[in-house]
Amino acid sequence: MILPTGSAFVGPLVKAISHARLSNYRTFFNPVDDGETLGLYQWNDDVSGSLFRAMSLLEIVLRNQFHKALGSRFGAVGPSGGKDWFNHLHLNPDSREKVKKLTHKKRHGTWLPRNPMPSPDDVVSKLSFGFWPHLLDVTSDSSGLALKWGEILVEVVPGHRMRQPAQWKRAERDALFSRLDLCNEIRNRIAHHEPIWKLGPLMEEARARSGVTPAIVAGAPATPADAVDRLRLYYDRMVELLKWLSPDVATAYRGGETDARCRVLLSHDAVAHYRRRRPFGEVQLDFFLGDRRLAKILRYASRHRQPVALKRGAATIGYWTSHAP
Repeated sequence: MILPTGSAFVGPLVKAISHARLSNYRTFFNPVDDGETLGLYQWNDDVSGSLFRAMSLLEIVLRNQFHKALGSRFGAVGPSGGKDWFNHLHLNPDSREKVKKLTHKKRHGTWLPRNPMPSPDDVVSKLSFGFWPHLLDVTSDSSGLALKWGEILVEVVPGHRMRQPAQWKRAERDALFSRLDLCNEIRNRIAHHEPIWKLGPLMEEARARSGVTPAIVAGAPATPADAVDRLRLYYDRMVELLKWLSPDVATAYRGGETDARCRVLLSHDAVAHYRRRRPFGEVQLDFFLGDRRLAKILRYASRHRQPVALKRGAATIGYWTSHAP
Protein backbone atom coordinates (compact mmCIF):
# COMPACT_ATOMS: atom_id res chain seq x y z
CA MET A 1 0.00 0.00 0.00
CA ILE A 2 1.29 3.46 -0.90
CA LEU A 3 -0.49 6.29 0.87
CA PRO A 4 -0.74 9.51 -1.12
CA THR A 5 1.12 12.53 0.25
CA GLY A 6 -0.26 16.00 0.78
CA SER A 7 -2.23 17.54 3.63
CA ALA A 8 -5.48 17.32 1.65
CA PHE A 9 -5.37 13.52 1.92
CA VAL A 10 -4.68 13.26 5.66
CA GLY A 11 -8.23 13.71 6.96
CA PRO A 12 -9.92 11.36 4.48
CA LEU A 13 -7.22 8.71 5.00
CA VAL A 14 -7.49 8.83 8.78
CA LYS A 15 -11.26 8.51 8.48
CA ALA A 16 -10.98 5.60 6.00
CA ILE A 17 -8.44 3.67 8.10
CA SER A 18 -10.28 4.68 11.30
CA HIS A 19 -9.15 6.47 14.44
CA ALA A 20 -9.53 3.22 16.38
CA ARG A 21 -7.08 1.37 14.13
CA LEU A 22 -4.57 4.21 14.31
CA SER A 23 -4.87 4.66 18.09
CA ASN A 24 -2.13 2.09 18.77
CA TYR A 25 0.29 4.10 16.63
CA ARG A 26 -0.56 7.31 18.49
CA THR A 27 -0.09 5.70 21.90
CA PHE A 28 3.12 3.82 21.17
CA PHE A 29 4.98 6.13 18.75
CA ASN A 30 3.68 9.51 20.02
CA PRO A 31 3.44 11.10 16.55
CA VAL A 32 3.06 14.88 16.51
CA ASP A 33 0.10 14.84 14.10
CA ASP A 34 -2.00 12.67 11.81
CA GLY A 35 0.57 13.03 9.02
CA GLU A 36 3.21 11.29 11.12
CA THR A 37 0.68 8.68 12.19
CA LEU A 38 -0.07 7.82 8.57
CA GLY A 39 3.65 7.64 7.81
CA LEU A 40 4.12 5.11 10.61
CA TYR A 41 1.11 3.16 9.36
CA GLN A 42 2.75 3.05 5.93
CA TRP A 43 6.02 1.83 7.50
CA ASN A 44 4.17 -1.02 9.21
CA ASP A 45 2.50 -1.94 5.92
CA ASP A 46 5.80 -1.92 4.00
CA VAL A 47 7.55 -3.98 6.70
CA SER A 48 4.70 -6.49 6.71
CA GLY A 49 4.79 -6.80 2.92
CA SER A 50 8.54 -7.41 2.83
CA LEU A 51 8.45 -9.88 5.70
CA PHE A 52 5.60 -11.75 4.03
CA ARG A 53 7.67 -12.20 0.87
CA ALA A 54 10.51 -13.57 3.00
CA MET A 55 8.09 -15.81 4.88
CA SER A 56 6.64 -17.18 1.63
CA LEU A 57 10.05 -18.43 0.55
CA LEU A 58 10.71 -19.85 4.02
CA GLU A 59 7.37 -21.68 4.04
CA ILE A 60 7.93 -23.28 0.64
CA VAL A 61 11.41 -24.52 1.57
CA LEU A 62 10.17 -25.75 4.97
CA ARG A 63 7.35 -27.89 3.61
CA ASN A 64 9.50 -29.27 0.79
CA GLN A 65 12.20 -30.34 3.24
CA PHE A 66 9.71 -32.22 5.40
CA HIS A 67 8.01 -33.66 2.31
CA LYS A 68 11.29 -34.98 0.95
CA ALA A 69 12.58 -36.41 4.24
CA LEU A 70 9.32 -38.09 5.25
CA GLY A 71 8.48 -39.20 1.71
CA SER A 72 11.75 -41.12 1.55
CA ARG A 73 10.56 -43.21 4.51
CA PHE A 74 6.78 -43.51 4.36
CA GLY A 75 3.91 -43.68 1.93
CA ALA A 76 2.88 -44.74 -1.52
CA VAL A 77 3.94 -42.86 -4.65
CA GLY A 78 1.30 -40.51 -6.00
CA PRO A 79 0.63 -39.50 -9.65
CA SER A 80 3.20 -36.68 -9.55
CA GLY A 81 5.92 -38.73 -7.84
CA GLY A 82 5.50 -37.52 -4.24
CA LYS A 83 4.55 -39.91 -1.45
CA ASP A 84 1.52 -39.66 0.83
CA TRP A 85 3.56 -39.98 4.05
CA PHE A 86 0.85 -38.05 5.94
CA ASN A 87 -1.44 -41.08 5.56
CA HIS A 88 1.15 -43.33 7.20
CA LEU A 89 1.91 -41.37 10.38
CA HIS A 90 0.00 -41.31 13.64
CA LEU A 91 -0.91 -37.61 13.38
CA ASN A 92 -2.66 -35.79 16.21
CA PRO A 93 -6.42 -35.20 15.66
CA ASP A 94 -6.02 -31.57 14.57
CA SER A 95 -3.35 -32.44 11.99
CA ARG A 96 -5.42 -35.36 10.68
CA GLU A 97 -8.37 -33.01 10.27
CA LYS A 98 -6.25 -30.58 8.24
CA VAL A 99 -5.16 -33.36 5.89
CA LYS A 100 -8.69 -34.80 5.60
CA LYS A 101 -10.11 -31.44 4.54
CA LEU A 102 -7.73 -31.54 1.58
CA THR A 103 -8.20 -35.17 0.59
CA HIS A 104 -11.93 -35.51 1.36
CA LYS A 105 -15.09 -33.44 1.16
CA LYS A 106 -18.01 -33.58 3.53
CA ARG A 107 -21.40 -34.46 2.09
CA HIS A 108 -24.49 -35.03 4.24
CA GLY A 109 -22.29 -35.37 7.33
CA THR A 110 -20.01 -38.00 5.76
CA TRP A 111 -16.42 -37.52 4.61
CA LEU A 112 -16.00 -38.79 1.03
CA PRO A 113 -12.69 -39.04 -0.86
CA ARG A 114 -12.23 -36.36 -3.47
CA ASN A 115 -12.42 -37.48 -7.08
CA PRO A 116 -9.88 -37.13 -8.49
CA MET A 117 -7.80 -37.52 -5.34
CA PRO A 118 -5.27 -34.66 -5.03
CA SER A 119 -1.66 -35.75 -5.39
CA PRO A 120 0.62 -35.82 -2.31
CA ASP A 121 2.43 -32.80 -3.72
CA ASP A 122 -0.86 -30.89 -3.95
CA VAL A 123 -1.82 -31.81 -0.39
CA VAL A 124 1.54 -30.71 1.01
CA SER A 125 1.40 -27.42 -0.90
CA LYS A 126 -1.94 -26.56 0.74
CA LEU A 127 -1.07 -27.41 4.35
CA SER A 128 -0.82 -24.30 6.51
CA PHE A 129 2.39 -23.15 8.18
CA GLY A 130 0.95 -24.15 11.56
CA PHE A 131 0.85 -27.79 10.47
CA TRP A 132 4.64 -28.15 10.38
CA PRO A 133 5.71 -27.37 13.96
CA HIS A 134 3.07 -29.76 15.31
CA LEU A 135 4.38 -32.47 13.02
CA LEU A 136 7.20 -32.74 15.58
CA ASP A 137 4.59 -34.06 18.04
CA VAL A 138 4.24 -37.26 16.02
CA THR A 139 5.94 -40.12 17.82
CA SER A 140 5.07 -43.13 15.66
CA ASP A 141 3.90 -44.24 12.25
CA SER A 142 0.48 -45.77 11.63
CA SER A 143 1.79 -49.26 12.49
CA GLY A 144 3.04 -48.09 15.88
CA LEU A 145 6.76 -48.00 15.12
CA ALA A 146 8.60 -45.08 16.72
CA LEU A 147 9.73 -42.27 14.41
CA LYS A 148 13.48 -41.76 14.30
CA TRP A 149 13.29 -37.97 14.48
CA GLY A 150 17.06 -37.59 14.79
CA GLU A 151 17.63 -39.17 11.39
CA ILE A 152 14.71 -37.25 9.86
CA LEU A 153 15.76 -33.83 11.17
CA VAL A 154 19.34 -34.22 9.99
CA GLU A 155 17.79 -34.27 6.49
CA VAL A 156 15.15 -31.60 7.15
CA VAL A 157 17.62 -29.02 8.53
CA PRO A 158 21.03 -29.92 7.04
CA GLY A 159 22.37 -26.45 7.86
CA HIS A 160 21.69 -26.79 11.59
CA ARG A 161 24.59 -27.20 14.02
CA MET A 162 23.05 -30.52 15.15
CA ARG A 163 24.35 -32.74 12.35
CA GLN A 164 24.24 -36.12 14.09
CA PRO A 165 20.92 -37.93 14.73
CA ALA A 166 21.85 -38.58 18.37
CA GLN A 167 22.09 -34.81 19.00
CA TRP A 168 18.38 -34.26 18.33
CA LYS A 169 17.12 -34.91 21.83
CA ARG A 170 13.79 -33.58 23.07
CA ALA A 171 15.19 -30.19 24.17
CA GLU A 172 16.65 -29.58 20.70
CA ARG A 173 13.40 -30.64 19.02
CA ASP A 174 11.50 -28.32 21.36
CA ALA A 175 13.80 -25.43 20.41
CA LEU A 176 13.11 -26.12 16.72
CA PHE A 177 9.37 -26.25 17.47
CA SER A 178 9.66 -22.84 19.16
CA ARG A 179 11.45 -21.35 16.14
CA LEU A 180 8.83 -22.70 13.74
CA ASP A 181 6.03 -21.51 16.02
CA LEU A 182 7.53 -18.01 16.17
CA CYS A 183 7.63 -17.80 12.37
CA ASN A 184 4.04 -19.01 12.21
CA GLU A 185 3.02 -16.31 14.69
CA ILE A 186 4.70 -13.61 12.58
CA ARG A 187 3.03 -14.97 9.44
CA ASN A 188 -0.39 -14.92 11.11
CA ARG A 189 0.05 -11.37 12.36
CA ILE A 190 0.77 -10.23 8.82
CA ALA A 191 -2.06 -12.29 7.31
CA HIS A 192 -4.56 -10.86 9.81
CA HIS A 193 -3.36 -7.27 9.23
CA GLU A 194 -2.24 -6.82 12.83
CA PRO A 195 0.49 -4.25 13.61
CA ILE A 196 3.71 -6.19 13.06
CA TRP A 197 5.61 -4.07 15.62
CA LYS A 198 3.14 -4.83 18.42
CA LEU A 199 4.96 -7.73 20.04
CA GLY A 200 4.85 -9.57 23.33
CA PRO A 201 7.78 -10.63 25.51
CA LEU A 202 10.78 -12.42 24.01
CA MET A 203 10.63 -16.01 25.19
CA GLU A 204 13.30 -18.64 25.61
CA GLU A 205 13.37 -20.98 22.61
CA ALA A 206 11.81 -23.89 24.45
CA ARG A 207 8.40 -25.46 24.78
CA ALA A 208 5.86 -25.36 27.55
CA ARG A 209 5.36 -28.79 29.04
CA SER A 210 3.94 -30.15 32.26
CA GLY A 211 5.76 -28.37 35.06
CA VAL A 212 7.99 -26.44 32.65
CA THR A 213 7.40 -22.88 31.45
CA PRO A 214 9.80 -21.21 28.99
CA ALA A 215 11.59 -18.27 30.58
CA ILE A 216 11.02 -14.67 29.54
CA VAL A 217 14.29 -13.41 28.05
CA ALA A 218 13.12 -9.81 27.62
CA GLY A 219 9.89 -7.93 28.19
CA ALA A 220 7.58 -6.64 25.50
CA PRO A 221 9.03 -3.68 23.55
CA ALA A 222 8.40 -0.46 25.48
CA THR A 223 9.66 2.07 22.91
CA PRO A 224 9.71 2.35 19.11
CA ALA A 225 13.46 1.61 19.17
CA ASP A 226 12.78 -1.55 21.19
CA ALA A 227 10.13 -2.64 18.68
CA VAL A 228 12.45 -2.19 15.71
CA ASP A 229 15.26 -4.07 17.45
CA ARG A 230 12.91 -6.92 18.32
CA LEU A 231 11.61 -7.13 14.76
CA ARG A 232 15.19 -7.21 13.50
CA LEU A 233 15.94 -10.08 15.91
CA TYR A 234 12.89 -12.00 14.71
CA TYR A 235 13.86 -11.40 11.10
CA ASP A 236 17.38 -12.70 11.79
CA ARG A 237 15.80 -15.81 13.26
CA MET A 238 13.70 -16.28 10.14
CA VAL A 239 16.80 -16.05 7.94
CA GLU A 240 18.69 -18.40 10.24
CA LEU A 241 15.86 -20.95 9.96
CA LEU A 242 16.08 -20.64 6.18
CA LYS A 243 19.82 -21.36 6.46
CA TRP A 244 19.11 -24.45 8.57
CA LEU A 245 16.68 -25.72 5.94
CA SER A 246 18.84 -24.91 2.91
CA PRO A 247 22.22 -23.16 3.17
CA ASP A 248 22.28 -22.61 -0.60
CA VAL A 249 18.85 -20.96 -0.71
CA ALA A 250 19.77 -18.79 2.27
CA THR A 251 22.97 -17.62 0.58
CA ALA A 252 21.05 -16.68 -2.55
CA TYR A 253 18.36 -14.94 -0.51
CA ARG A 254 20.85 -12.82 1.44
CA GLY A 255 22.13 -11.40 -1.83
CA GLY A 256 18.67 -10.50 -3.09
CA GLU A 257 16.19 -7.66 -3.13
CA THR A 258 13.84 -8.82 -0.37
CA ASP A 259 16.61 -9.23 2.20
CA ALA A 260 18.06 -5.82 1.36
CA ARG A 261 14.67 -4.15 1.66
CA CYS A 262 13.83 -5.89 4.95
CA ARG A 263 17.10 -4.82 6.52
CA VAL A 264 16.67 -1.20 5.45
CA LEU A 265 13.06 -1.09 6.65
CA LEU A 266 13.94 -2.69 9.99
CA SER A 267 16.10 0.24 11.06
CA HIS A 268 15.64 3.28 13.25
CA ASP A 269 16.40 5.51 10.27
CA ALA A 270 13.53 3.99 8.32
CA VAL A 271 11.05 4.79 11.10
CA ALA A 272 12.32 8.39 11.13
CA HIS A 273 11.89 8.61 7.34
CA TYR A 274 8.36 7.30 7.45
CA ARG A 275 7.40 9.65 10.28
CA ARG A 276 8.00 12.40 7.73
CA ARG A 277 5.84 10.40 5.34
CA ARG A 278 8.69 9.62 3.01
CA PRO A 279 8.38 5.97 2.00
CA PHE A 280 10.73 4.47 -0.56
CA GLY A 281 10.98 6.16 -3.89
CA GLU A 282 12.31 4.55 -7.06
CA VAL A 283 15.09 5.53 -9.45
CA GLN A 284 14.96 3.90 -12.87
CA LEU A 285 18.60 3.70 -13.91
CA ASP A 286 17.62 2.98 -17.51
CA PHE A 287 16.25 6.51 -17.79
CA PHE A 288 19.40 8.36 -16.65
CA LEU A 289 21.92 9.76 -19.11
CA GLY A 290 24.94 9.46 -16.85
CA ASP A 291 26.45 9.42 -13.38
CA ARG A 292 26.10 13.18 -12.97
CA ARG A 293 22.34 13.05 -13.36
CA LEU A 294 22.10 10.11 -10.93
CA ALA A 295 24.28 11.91 -8.37
CA LYS A 296 22.01 14.95 -8.58
CA ILE A 297 18.94 12.83 -7.89
CA LEU A 298 20.58 11.12 -4.91
CA ARG A 299 21.76 14.44 -3.45
CA TYR A 300 18.20 15.69 -3.64
CA ALA A 301 16.98 12.51 -1.93
CA SER A 302 19.66 12.95 0.73
CA ARG A 303 18.56 16.49 1.54
CA HIS A 304 14.98 15.27 1.90
CA ARG A 305 15.91 12.09 3.79
CA GLN A 306 14.28 10.00 1.06
CA PRO A 307 15.16 6.27 0.80
CA VAL A 308 15.49 5.16 -2.82
CA ALA A 309 15.13 1.82 -4.59
CA LEU A 310 17.52 1.55 -7.56
CA LYS A 311 15.86 -0.24 -10.45
CA ARG A 312 16.89 -1.42 -13.89
CA GLY A 313 13.78 -2.29 -15.82
CA ALA A 314 11.50 -4.32 -13.57
CA ALA A 315 14.39 -5.57 -11.41
CA THR A 316 15.46 -3.83 -8.20
CA ILE A 317 19.25 -4.02 -8.04
CA GLY A 318 19.73 -2.32 -4.68
CA TYR A 319 18.68 0.31 -2.17
CA TRP A 320 20.19 3.64 -1.23
CA THR A 321 19.48 5.55 1.94
CA SER A 322 21.13 8.55 3.52
CA HIS A 323 22.42 8.42 7.07
CA ALA A 324 23.21 12.11 7.12
CA PRO A 325 22.05 14.01 10.23
